[in-house]
Amino acid sequence: MAKTIIGKASKLFSVIVAAAVLAGCVFMFSACESKNPEIRITVSFNDTEYELEYKLYRSFAPQTVAHYIELIDLDYFNNTVIHDYQSDRMIGGGFTYEDMENGDVMDDLEQKDYDEATTNSDGSLKLNNISVWSDADRKQATNRLYGETKDNGFSVENGGLSNTFGALGAYTYATKTSGASGEEIGMNTRVYTQQSNGQEGEGAYYKNSFQGMFYIYTSTTTSSSTNYCVFGELKDEDSNTALNDLLTAISDYVADEANNLDSFTEELDDSLVQDSMITGGSYEPAANFLVPQVRIIITDVTVTKY
Repeated sequence: MAKTIIGKASKLFSVIVAAAVLAGCVFMFSACESKNPEIRITVSFNDTEYELEYKLYRSFAPQTVAHYIELIDLDYFNNTVIHDYQSDRMIGGGFTYEDMENGDVMDDLEQKDYDEATTNSDGSLKLNNISVWSDADRKQATNRLYGETKDNGFSVENGGLSNTFGALGAYTYATKTSGASGEEIGMNTRVYTQQSNGQEGEGAYYKNSFQGMFYIYTSTTTSSSTNYCVFGELKDEDSNTALNDLLTAISDYVADEANNLDSFTEELDDSLVQDSMITGGSYEPAANFLVPQVRIIITDVTVTKY
């Protein structure tokens, strides 16, 4: 009899412990969404890899951070490339190469299929962070991102982040006057949005057309822009050094190949951005891509802290 009572008590104690452990796990998972997630972007240039650790800011751009983390978890950015190398930033996240190892970078450049990567076979979205709908009733969710930018009426207390060396920003080529089958995106495409605080609104698509493109700011001159969303900064001095090393390697390459290269970049004539939400399925950016003539590959992007 005593053994039976002890056995029952032991089982009851085990159940209580298991429940406590489960509750602790639930608490841990709910707490694992930190204020400042961290990611690692691995960039390859000329057979050398450079690791850039980033600190992201949910308090400044909650939906943008959530959106890019979801894309990272889908391995969306792995083996994409820097397709537009401007004087103050490297732009990536939207294009790849048909042949990563060989071939001409201009001929092999192709846009990544964002819609395919973020949509299930049954037509449902893989993304949970929904902020843009194509109808006023908000029944037809899109996989686009509400633009957390000043131009879109979004404000951040204390001003948020600005473009400093290494800053990570959300980027879209769509503008009010971007051509789309002879129409203007800003005039003809409207969407319905919701901010992280629940505030609903209606706006022009070009302000809420963020997909997966991003930029890494490479200028040493600080700047701010009202139509970009800066949501991350280099985490530490090692990452700052790694980015400087990458830029130095590019400069050294250009110097070494001065007799063979007129420029490190070549302008891609008639650049187009494919977009299924635009009449005609594509639009022309305000300026053609400045494509690096040597591959700058985003080999891997990983969340290291949620």
